[in-house]
Amino acid sequence: MNRRERKKEKTKDNIIGCAVGCFKEKGFNETSMEEIAEKSDVSKGTLYNYFKDKEAILAAYFQTIIANYSEEIASNFKEQENVKVRLNKMVDFINQIILNDIELSKIYFRYRFQTFFSNNAFDNDQRSGLENLLLEVIEQAQDANELRKDISIVIMARNFMLLYMNFYISTIYGNGASELTDFKGTLIELFLNGAKNLGR
Repeated sequence: MNRRERKKEKTKDNIIGCAVGCFKEKGFNETSMEEIAEKSDVSKGTLYNYFKDKEAILAAYFQTIIANYSEEIASNFKEQENVKVRLNKMVDFINQIILNDIELSKIYFRYRFQTFFSNNAFDNDQRSGLENLLLEVIEQAQDANELRKDISIVIMARNFMLLYMNFYISTIYGNGASELTDFKGTLIELFLNGAKNLGR
């Protein structure tokens, strides 16, 4: 990474940090792009060169969190013996991120759910990074004949993500955050019972 790229990354990180600080202090809806530009000490034009809206900043925030742990998570997954254990570890990781910042994760998940069908969830710049991990888990499981191979990896991963989003919305907006942990096994069993290899 050359000096110019490092400067751009530093500016981007600064914008994300200042924006998230505003979101937590004032609330997401109450924070304007103008305030973020001012707090970040950049012009509005510069801000919009980096991020088209607040949702893009929030997506980048979650991408950063996941990227910081992605190598550790990926190696952890490889050490696990089967797809059920790997999916459990992955859901634990997602839940940990959510429970650390429930209010911002609500906004992010709502936004991702709204854009899930208008964009390819596995081919857009606002995905979190979990998608690549999920694709890897499913590919490994297919290679080990744990999951059926007549359904593409991407379709299986999309189905798991949709199940998780539905599960997340039902718990966070229903009976409370504690159920994220309580019903993890139900989510994974629901996915695996529909996707396991039936000897095809």
